[in-house]
Amino acid sequence: MTLGEKLKKARISKNFTQEYLADLLQVSQKTYSNFENDKSKPDFQQVESIAQALQTSVLDFLSGDNITVNQNDNEIAIAQNYATINTSEKLIEQYEERIKELKEQVEFWKSRSQDSNS
Repeated sequence: MTLGEKLKKARISKNFTQEYLADLLQVSQKTYSNFENDKSKPDFQQVESIAQALQTSVLDFLSGDNITVNQNDNEIAIAQNYATINTSEKLIEQYEERIKELKEQVEFWKSRSQDSNS
């Protein structure tokens, strides 16, 4: 599936029109249509903005088949299983949240242990 096909599928799943999404992205409807029809390629920041507007992950657009996006007029090929962009920050947030939860559990069980020893 091409990047354009993925963009279109995600947009339709949210019941967004091209016009509405283009307005959110501050691009023309024609520009956005060209992305979906693979006539032009969004740059990575635009892909991030699209993912955010559609409440999905950039990885949904960039994983799988080889996908190419424009980055400062240079083409960057993002190969299969290489779509790790921005996942580090998300993983760190998830790990931090899990650590917080575990610390709370440890404190809870410590307090219960102390209460039962009293």
